[in-house]
Amino acid sequence: MDKKKCETWNNFEVVDGEKAKCNFCSNTISYKGGSTANLMRHLKRKHIVQYEARKKRSIEILEKNIDELDNVSVSEPSHSNLTTITPIIKNKTASVTKTQVSIDAYTSRPMPISKSKKIDEQLGIMMAKEYQPFSLVENKEFKKFVSLLNPSYSLPSRKTITYNILLQLLENTREKVKRSLDNASYIAMSTDGWTSVNNESYVAVTVHFIDTELCVLKSHLLGCYYFELSHTAINLSTFLNNYFEEWSIVNKVKIAISDNASNITAAISSNKNWKHIPCLAHSINLIAQCGLEEIKQIHKKVKKIVEHFKRSSQAAAKLKNTQIQMNYPVLKLKQDVITRWNSTYNMFNRCLETKDPLVSTLAMIGNTEMLTASDFNLMDYYCKLFKPFKEVTIELSSEKGVSISKVIVLTNALLSHIKTMRTEKNLPLDIYSMILKMENKAENRFAGMEDNSTFAEATLIDPRFKKKGFSSETYYTRTYQNVVRKISSIIKRKRQSINQEENIVTDNEQITMSTEKKETFEIWKEFDSQVKEVTTVRTDTSDAIVELDKFLNEPLIPRKSDPLVWWKEMKRIYLNIYHLMLQRLGVPSTSVPCERTFSKAGYTQTDRLSILSCDPDHMAAAGDKSCDTYYNGVMYNPPLLTPLY
Repeated sequence: MDKKKCETWNNFEVVDGEKAKCNFCSNTISYKGGSTANLMRHLKRKHIVQYEARKKRSIEILEKNIDELDNVSVSEPSHSNLTTITPIIKNKTASVTKTQVSIDAYTSRPMPISKSKKIDEQLGIMMAKEYQPFSLVENKEFKKFVSLLNPSYSLPSRKTITYNILLQLLENTREKVKRSLDNASYIAMSTDGWTSVNNESYVAVTVHFIDTELCVLKSHLLGCYYFELSHTAINLSTFLNNYFEEWSIVNKVKIAISDNASNITAAISSNKNWKHIPCLAHSINLIAQCGLEEIKQIHKKVKKIVEHFKRSSQAAAKLKNTQIQMNYPVLKLKQDVITRWNSTYNMFNRCLETKDPLVSTLAMIGNTEMLTASDFNLMDYYCKLFKPFKEVTIELSSEKGVSISKVIVLTNALLSHIKTMRTEKNLPLDIYSMILKMENKAENRFAGMEDNSTFAEATLIDPRFKKKGFSSETYYTRTYQNVVRKISSIIKRKRQSINQEENIVTDNEQITMSTEKKETFEIWKEFDSQVKEVTTVRTDTSDAIVELDKFLNEPLIPRKSDPLVWWKEMKRIYLNIYHLMLQRLGVPSTSVPCERTFSKAGYTQTDRLSILSCDPDHMAAAGDKSCDTYYNGVMYNPPLLTPLY
């Protein structure tokens, strides 16, 4: 019988021409002569459940076929009908033999342990990444749902998830992150702190670096920790230092990014090995917030109108109908949040987008203030002024690309934009006052950006910017000299290492040559002198200048290109600059990636987070912040949080 057509072979695999291996117990059974009798006897003796299920299914199929034959029309009992029915019976009966193992037989099999563990692991990942409560596995309807998907799978208990699955997932994630950190030569860290609605304090720590093997940007959320101590500079500094020792990266961390709160700034500054970089997104937020004071009347008026549409379903319905009647896209008004200046921008911008339908709807409602042409004019100027601020914030807060080298270019662009807006004619007085206030704040906040070695050196060695990234020749020249010194130091360290190795080799050679007579011909004297002179003139600094000049003469790559892709291809040509690049381009310009620990898509998590406790049993593996399918860090399930420092 053809093995492919015999149902018995669904339970066995051919080992050689005369033996088969059971899929259930892996025993080997002989089937000499092609007979499956031995195989069937093995099933009957060793796997009675599967054998009975197969037998039951075969009977059901046969009965079904007979029922179908009973329904065949026999109104004309002619010879032709009989000859038609006969082969049908034959074919249907034969099909019983060909039928595969039934669904019942399949689902009655116990699930393989490996598959069950894989499902358990994914359940743990889902709970950690989606902030689901562990009690979900005790939910009656969830149990029914899982049973329908696969009756063979048994849900783990809440205790198993807490003390087994998630802890194992945590440990696996830690090991994966540690292996990733082994490929980092220089690390920047960002940190932020919050207090939950339950008045519990947390500190999150994220590390950022360039993988030295792959030349790609990586960041890992190392943890989000419940912090019981007072948030003094000493306590925070001790915590961070101990934490990095635990991860064996204390000597690799060189730069720390945070907001400008005095306690965390002092904590970072107290460690001589760390250089503090203020979060640029935080600085931009302070500049934007100071301008809102000058337009508080229009802000209050618009906010009140939007709140009315949010509260009144009738008003919202009228606005929607008006938009449809006037052939406008159906858009809801947006409410602002007092702590986020960009939400005010979004609120004003939405009012401008729905201007005509909104004015018509306000006229129909009649119980709210009307928005005048002057109001819309103010909102228009506001959005025009703040649009670049929003764009810069988005640009610098990205976690998937190099941003540190953009800081000088973008902050200079913002200052230029503010000054240009100030010179516009017929500016409303409120807008003009706001621009003046923001200009002063921006000049103070952005002062010294090109003097900051981290920003300046990153700009110079980014193949997208180089010299073009500086506002003046003075800043460029100063940075050029600093980079030459650092490349020279890298070259010097390499040569010292090589010389030490050569000295060892030379000592060994001298021992060998001591018994040999050395002879120097006079004819080589002048040549050797010239070579020695040239070799002496060549210095670490001159080599650094040659390499840097050659790099700077390379054509700029497109602004939207990934500089790390370029560096991966060119690192063998500019090997010394490449080592400096690893120290600079892996640094983020904001602490926003760390702040996203407690948010999704830039918005605060829902209140369901606030019910989670800070118990260590809630420890779990956090989701990767990139689109890849690996876990990017280790954290507690965090409650709803508000900024702490």
